[in-house]
Amino acid sequence: MEGRISPVSYRGRTLAPYHSFYAELKANDIRLRERTAALEGIYKSKEDIYMTATTDNDINIDVFKPSGSPIYTITLDETWAAYMKAIRTMDYSGRQINDRDFEGNNGDYVGANLLYNQELYKDRRSIMWLNRMNATVLATNDAIVEAKFQPTKYLGYRVETHTTGLADFRYKFSDERYNVKLRSYPARSEGDERYYGTYDLIRRIEMKTVYDKNNGTEEWLPCDFAGWGDILPYDRVGHSADEVFNCSCNSGLDQTFEPVTYRASSLSQFLKSGF
Repeated sequence: MEGRISPVSYRGRTLAPYHSFYAELKANDIRLRERTAALEGIYKSKEDIYMTATTDNDINIDVFKPSGSPIYTITLDETWAAYMKAIRTMDYSGRQINDRDFEGNNGDYVGANLLYNQELYKDRRSIMWLNRMNATVLATNDAIVEAKFQPTKYLGYRVETHTTGLADFRYKFSDERYNVKLRSYPARSEGDERYYGTYDLIRRIEMKTVYDKNNGTEEWLPCDFAGWGDILPYDRVGHSADEVFNCSCNSGLDQTFEPVTYRASSLSQFLKSGF
């Protein structure tokens, strides 16, 4: 989209110009929200979004309570793959523009607020996927004793901006352990930054959690945390089962955020070291 936001004459009156844009998408706790509001000026933008979520599996919930114990152990195993890739480029000059974006994946999130800009350039690229979700809850009849939320997921975010107003950037990487007192999952790592004035900024954030599948009789190798059979068809392009098992596909997320490069779990040992 490209054009000029300009006044409109109607029945002898001049109406002040205003442009508004929003997008909101969600698939199995992968979500994207965007908001843009602009006054008179020159505006152009381009956006591509790809999203898919598929499953042929049942959601398994098991409840176990030993005789004489007040504690229930509730486990949930869900294999419901979801994937989203979003790219947006925007360029504006004029009286004022405000732009916000938020990307979230099962408790992890990144976001940016770019406010009160007379000039704004933004190039944002994000990838999110969810492969599997496991949760364990220990509870009595009236209270949660302990809980762990363990999705195998990834969030990659890169934004390049030129701003002349207020720029807020924030992120949160959630812990797996539930804080019973606060009734929430605390941050394993988080950040909140603010810039005011004219800045050229580039920010790149990657967050991943990998939990090996273990039913007591088998365990997936670290680089095959989902198994070749569980990898989505578009992730198999350019790879083979041998590559997955020998870790040769472990190249990380590339600069173009192509989906064929992100499945290998190079961060799995680091993530597990603090548990």
